[in-house]
Amino acid sequence: MRHGGICEQCVGKFPWKGIVYGCHRNSRLYSIPAALSGCLHRFLETWEKKVDAYIALTEFGKGKFAECGLPEEKIFVKPNFLSNPSEPNYSNGGYVVFIGRLSSEKGLNTLISTFKILKYITYDHFSLKIIGDGPQRKHLENMVRAKNIHNIEFIGRRSFDECMEFLKNSMFMVMPSICYEGFPLVIGEAFACGKPVIASKLGALTELIEDGKTGLLFEPRNPKDLASKIKMMLENKGNCIEMGKKARKEFEKKYTAEKNFKMLLNIYNKIIHKTHE
Repeated sequence: MRHGGICEQCVGKFPWKGIVYGCHRNSRLYSIPAALSGCLHRFLETWEKKVDAYIALTEFGKGKFAECGLPEEKIFVKPNFLSNPSEPNYSNGGYVVFIGRLSSEKGLNTLISTFKILKYITYDHFSLKIIGDGPQRKHLENMVRAKNIHNIEFIGRRSFDECMEFLKNSMFMVMPSICYEGFPLVIGEAFACGKPVIASKLGALTELIEDGKTGLLFEPRNPKDLASKIKMMLENKGNCIEMGKKARKEFEKKYTAEKNFKMLLNIYNKIIHKTHE
């Protein structure tokens, strides 16, 4: 993120703009050795000669790392996983949940603007619970007051078990990110709980969430589009529950510790075999 948007100006190039903008620790001085170090290792072919394999969390991530100069044939995809997943719950307490850091890249401005639109539509006992803390919290709370929205509650930081209880009793989770995500564990946690996810149509999120099956995708930074997707869930509660059941199946198919361990062993075996050829 730079100036509130995604920046890829140094991808595959000499990162002189990263120095100009002071991208490392917001300092031009700190950015100089970081940029030169990367260029030196590219010249020495360190990434090609000294590393046998890289693991990316998604195909999208693999593509980005390859664009940045890592050898694509050495990048394997293995997602995150949960070692002690929650049991699914297909009932709900009539609320939507966001769980995460309250910072600009998470797109909470869009989410709050969406609820400004939705406040003119009556849904019984419908609310948004924002769980987490971060540098934007006071700004977001002021934004909610300024827009006179009464069905948004800031829960603050909670323990993992408390977060899972909130998630298990929600209708669905919303992830309105405006920057690339790696593989947010909270998506796996939502799927394990049997909850669909409404997320930005951006980067790896389009890969993790199957639109119309395990959740819905909306245009990033577009409150009207997000409002239409939330309305779709609220007006088709049976379909929302079915998406949650499919999300749980997706979790069992891809994101358990057992499945992940097999994937990791397979990567190791391929590398061992290749180094002994």
